[in-house]
Amino acid sequence: MCGLSLICAALLFLQRTHRRVYWPLALFFVAETLISILTMVGLIAGPSTYPLLARLSNALTLPIAMTQAPLFWLYVRGLTSEEEHEAIAHRMLHLLPLLAAGAVAGLYLILPLTVIDGTAQVPAWVGFVIASVYAVAVLYYLQVATYIVMTIRLLTTYNSRLKDLFASTERRELGWVWWIAVAVASYWFFNIAVIVLQLSGVWPWAAPVMHAEILSQVISAALIWVIALWGLRQKPGLVRQIDDGSQDRRHQAADAAKYRNSALTTDHAERIAAKIERAMARDLMYRDPNLSLWDLAQHIGATSNYVSQTLNETLEESFFDYVNRWRIKDALDRMNTSQETILILAYDVGFNSRSSFYKAFKRETGMTPSQFRRRGKSDIGQASDALPEPSGTLT
Repeated sequence: MCGLSLICAALLFLQRTHRRVYWPLALFFVAETLISILTMVGLIAGPSTYPLLARLSNALTLPIAMTQAPLFWLYVRGLTSEEEHEAIAHRMLHLLPLLAAGAVAGLYLILPLTVIDGTAQVPAWVGFVIASVYAVAVLYYLQVATYIVMTIRLLTTYNSRLKDLFASTERRELGWVWWIAVAVASYWFFNIAVIVLQLSGVWPWAAPVMHAEILSQVISAALIWVIALWGLRQKPGLVRQIDDGSQDRRHQAADAAKYRNSALTTDHAERIAAKIERAMARDLMYRDPNLSLWDLAQHIGATSNYVSQTLNETLEESFFDYVNRWRIKDALDRMNTSQETILILAYDVGFNSRSSFYKAFKRETGMTPSQFRRRGKSDIGQASDALPEPSGTLT
């Protein structure tokens, strides 16, 4: 774990693009490296052989561990943001748990050794320090729970935003981060259950199942491996990539504010809607698997803000749903006139994968392409005619 974390940190620090996105994850692996080293020191030293080293290991582990949840959240925030230099609100609140843990660690280091090994009577001030150690442990669990919720909120907003900007989202979705959030949340509930069982006196019966040090190590190792495998190759999903690979920040902040104070009139929106329909019906733009809102806006000669507002308010669909409805209608027409395989058909109408085609097809028709094809060509033709036009009447 120490070697893996150290290598990942080095690779992330050497990233040339999106450095502000990757640095929090690099620091996350630095923290994991330090925790691994401290764990090894604690195991080798032992409280009886090298008591000072053992105490140092115990004191520093928790403050370092308390940096990992906010660092991972900052990494996810970078992946899901449209601007890499977005300021962090309430920065001091993110530092308070770490500062509290550091202060308590300092108090723990000045405790007499006889108090730690339980051979001396505990003075009042020592009792305060010990209570503070337990309080920081509780704070750690609360911190992890808070950042799990904050990460899930980021992912939910991000998935919604993807559908406003891209017609195909499967290569930009952060499914592995969802897996991490769910796994950590499950383990958090597991630990809380263990603590409750201990305090309630049920622990002796639960011990054979729950009291396994190896369980914590295996879960931690699995999480670190997943973060290492995916974190090193994940790129920000909302930053547009233009032909030379550089970042295009021309998408405007007003779009994210949901068209606040927009000057778009009803007549102008209807003209943009007509241009959007022509781009799909005549120019077949929906067949581009990498089609984005910016591409469509450039094609019809309108700003991305106005195109997004027209789609959401005039056509009453997200960009993602609108384009995929056109793709499914095209697929239904092709099913009626050809014997192409489902995979070829999916790629021809603009989908990037078989799974995304199946999902969109079932959402529009209520069944899979294979089930639909077995119904026969006449039924397919009728279904294609019955499928609503993606945006109304083409003018």
